[in-house]
Amino acid sequence: MSAISAIRHNAATTPAKAAIIFLHGLGDTGEGWSWLPQLVNQTNLIPDSQAINYVFPNAPQIPITVNGGMIMPGWFDIYEFGNPNAKQDVEGFFKSCHVLQSLIQEQIDKYHIPPHKIIIGGFSQGAAISLAAVSLLSYKIGGVVALSGFCAVGEELEKRLIKDVNFDTPIFQGHGTADPIVAYDFGKRTSELYQKLGYKNLKFNTYPGVAHSASEEELIDVVKFLKDIIER
Repeated sequence: MSAISAIRHNAATTPAKAAIIFLHGLGDTGEGWSWLPQLVNQTNLIPDSQAINYVFPNAPQIPITVNGGMIMPGWFDIYEFGNPNAKQDVEGFFKSCHVLQSLIQEQIDKYHIPPHKIIIGGFSQGAAISLAAVSLLSYKIGGVVALSGFCAVGEELEKRLIKDVNFDTPIFQGHGTADPIVAYDFGKRTSELYQKLGYKNLKFNTYPGVAHSASEEELIDVVKFLKDIIER
């Protein structure tokens, strides 16, 4: 796997005790979420927030069918927005899951972060990858944050699922009711799919009136979720 570029914010106090790897959505870059460490520090909710490594990977530039084949950052191709029954880029999807797995492994090997202190997450496409990646890991990680996420490769995922390992790993799923890109119902169905697969500790959080974005309320809920895992 060729190395992927990423915006990295290494822990200010070393050795790092935890790591957060967060994947952006379609057409964005790692830069688009690189303000997250600042937000975490500003909330003062996590006493040890200076001891966290952050990684914001950049998706490869690929042609996106739904956008007329325009080349843009994407974790996988999209043929139709918001249609779970549309053709899916299964190969591209799982390739990006493996990229995320290699970034988790890097935190373990290079920075000696215990897996149960590594949290993965993402927005939209990034959320879809993070939710799926946790199902493919052979070891337990700390948690998953999925904002405005979805899963349109349920059958394929079921075939590849590594059972039990992360079934009780905390998963935070957040979705706005006014999302015009990834419908709220699609997000809700995704949470039900993962619960059916065996994820017992997944909580689906609803944000009334929020579109395809993360509201302040949602972000504070995310920081509280991170705090619970990092302080465990």
